[in-house]
Amino acid sequence: MTRQERRAAQDGAEQQEFPESGGAPERAPRRRGLTTGTLGLFRSRWRGLYGFSFGVALFAALVGSVLVAAAFAVCRHDFALTWKSARSDIAYEDPPLGYYPDQRVSILLRSLPFMGLLLPLAVFVLALLHSAYAVAARDTGAAERRPGPGELWRRSRPYTWLALRVQLLTSACAGALVLPALLGWMFFENGGVGGIDIEVLSRSASTPYRLLGHGLPLVVLGLAFAVWFRLGLATAAAVNGASTARAAVRRSWTLTGGARRWRACSVCLLLTAVVVAAYGALSHATEPLAHPVGLAVLWLTDDNPYAAGAVMEIVPAAAGLLLLTALVVPPVSAALALLRTELLPAKAGTARMPSADLLP
Repeated sequence: MTRQERRAAQDGAEQQEFPESGGAPERAPRRRGLTTGTLGLFRSRWRGLYGFSFGVALFAALVGSVLVAAAFAVCRHDFALTWKSARSDIAYEDPPLGYYPDQRVSILLRSLPFMGLLLPLAVFVLALLHSAYAVAARDTGAAERRPGPGELWRRSRPYTWLALRVQLLTSACAGALVLPALLGWMFFENGGVGGIDIEVLSRSASTPYRLLGHGLPLVVLGLAFAVWFRLGLATAAAVNGASTARAAVRRSWTLTGGARRWRACSVCLLLTAVVVAAYGALSHATEPLAHPVGLAVLWLTDDNPYAAGAVMEIVPAAAGLLLLTALVVPPVSAALALLRTELLPAKAGTARMPSADLLP
């Protein structure tokens, strides 16, 4: 079937579904605001919803701690050599040089496999939370209004694998633009790469050159965020009828297109700003935790300040991410699920969107 035939079939289906509107889907009436709907969802189910999020955060904390501990255990010899060299410099009344280049490279290469596993862990955690809260938003009108964490996990467990594939696909789509943005920024900041020499970005560079060096990566990064926002409803679509990850992504792209694009992008931008601000506040508030953790690492490593300093740099970021997972991500995930319901065309129902299924 050609693209024109598929488009004709789509238009015919829309004419059948929306005869009074000439085939153009109408927006569902907003019975309640998005904020009101999110607060209403948590007002009656906050114990089960937050209980589930705390369980997921605890799981992430345990797995993440194992990965970080394994990375430091593998790099323990390099930290010991660095501390030994520093003590030798101090004995000769010389300032300690700290990490040597070969030691930095060794620490990076040894810890990279373990740190790389943290990214799939984050994707899996997002899949768990998004699918669970999409199920909670879908079942809001059910007779059982207060499911516990175990019941919420039982209902969302059939969608976990599909939600994980959806998150991986959406991350790949946005990452295809994030990577060129980062490479472009590094290209201008480092003065070229691979034998290509250009002027290094600095205050002495011309204004047009600085605008190009900073503006081009920012534009590409903005496009990556726009794609991420357009695909933010894919997990909710997977919970509500999409059979494959590609179908869920297509439904999210269709729901957030046309006249609904600005509504979807504005809500997702606001939610992103809330998440970033909350992460900054939580990581700053958990900085005092780094001190006792550093003392514990000093005791475990025979007073090695380099190992303790490396762990103390990680603690605020890790604690902020865990608190973000337990406290902030739940209402954000619920708002995304409710946003999908708000953007559904009139009479399309909550389980299926005909125009999305007929996309080429």
